[in-house]
Amino acid sequence: MRGPVPSRGSRARVCVALCWFVLPASVRAQTPQANPARPTVTNPATLPPVGYLQFEQGYLGSLDSPATASQYGFNFVAKIAVDQRLMLEVQTQPFAQSRETGDVGSSGGSGDVLLGAQAVLSLPAAPSAESAKTPQTSKKAIARPTVSVAYLGRVHAGTTPDIDQGGYANSVLLLVSGDVGKFHYDSNYVVNEQTDTESSPMTGAGAVLRRAQFAQTLSVNHPVGSDKLQLSVELYHFTQPLVHATAAGRYVARANLVDGLLALSYALRPNLVLDGGLSHGFTSTSTRWQSFAGFTYLLPHRLWPGRS
Repeated sequence: MRGPVPSRGSRARVCVALCWFVLPASVRAQTPQANPARPTVTNPATLPPVGYLQFEQGYLGSLDSPATASQYGFNFVAKIAVDQRLMLEVQTQPFAQSRETGDVGSSGGSGDVLLGAQAVLSLPAAPSAESAKTPQTSKKAIARPTVSVAYLGRVHAGTTPDIDQGGYANSVLLLVSGDVGKFHYDSNYVVNEQTDTESSPMTGAGAVLRRAQFAQTLSVNHPVGSDKLQLSVELYHFTQPLVHATAAGRYVARANLVDGLLALSYALRPNLVLDGGLSHGFTSTSTRWQSFAGFTYLLPHRLWPGRS
């Protein structure tokens, strides 16, 4: 036997109630998701959503580097993926207040301006319809990683002194990112061209030195309580071909820095991620302590129409 037929008014109220619950979920689903490289030294091999401009900015403070007793400044990075496999970016340090080793006073300045691009060489295969229906049998399975290459070049030389990693004129990177269960990892392999000027003993004129710098980084992060809060642990190593003395003035024949980093990041919204943490140096030419805090913001509107 048929029950009572709902009135037009009751049907309207049901539709409004359904919209009330479904609309916020659909809005959240449509919000683009940021892909932060901060706050770790390691950069991800993955790219931000295509067509969305991403900003990464924050504070960085350091104590006891080979050339600086202290430095406090701000970093800025802008990125945009123009294709699923190609991203363009600009990096700079708009301002830094530095006190060089042995000096009493400090001075302000700005860092280098770098332009570059990142290209994805290999993407993990998209899940098939059958695999999406079938739950994974093992959460510890190692997924195929994303592999990218990147290049950064200096277009403007800054005036502020560099900390332990030093500056570079050109940089080439191999980037690998992947997942093992709930652990996400990013790893970089870097070759930099570092330059310096020294006086020639014969002519007294400035001679430009060019040296190769090699670096390896590994960052691993894991959710804490929820996927919005992530804990990152990082270890990185850089050779220091232009560093020959510690902050205390002791001579070093071959300098290398090894640093460890611990950081937290929180996704306030899918396109807004806050971060902060500390880094500690383990060698005599590493920066003893670094502190940092900042955020990554992805503009919620696409700069050009997407493909239909």
